Amino acid sequence: MWVYIWLAVTAAALIIEFCTNEMVSVWFAGGGIVAMIIAAFNVSWYVHVPVFIGLSLVLLLSFRKIVLKFLDKGEQRTNADLAIGKEYALLTEIGFNAPGTIKINDVIWNAVTENQNEKITAGTVVRVVAIKGNKYIVEKII
Repeated sequence: MWVYIWLAVTAAALIIEFCTNEMVSVWFAGGGIVAMIIAAFNVSWYVHVPVFIGLSLVLLLSFRKIVLKFLDKGEQRTNADLAIGKEYALLTEIGFNAPGTIKINDVIWNAVTENQNEKITAGTVVRVVAIKGNKYIVEKII
């Protein structure tokens, strides 16, 4: 009977992990598999229940951060990244420590240059080279 209980616990943990993808319940599946193997040898529940709890917690505390770090994809790209490399007309001038504006997909965005001392007049065509926060970093096209 305990074998089926641990099989159900293992299956539930895997289904929950599949639905949430938080790397929490998968470790209980590991504990459930070991507890199921112990229960298959007709060992008392006094043994396989603590083994399940202990092993699941050890797996969770030992490996979750490592796996999350391994699965981390880094910086996620957004639709705003599609503007990098494209050219736009400057709507307002970029001055000394004063952002200008460009229009991308009918939205007005702040634009600055990498060189804060550079001044670019309105109407000049600029190329987007990066995004920093809520500002586009642009360069003047020569």
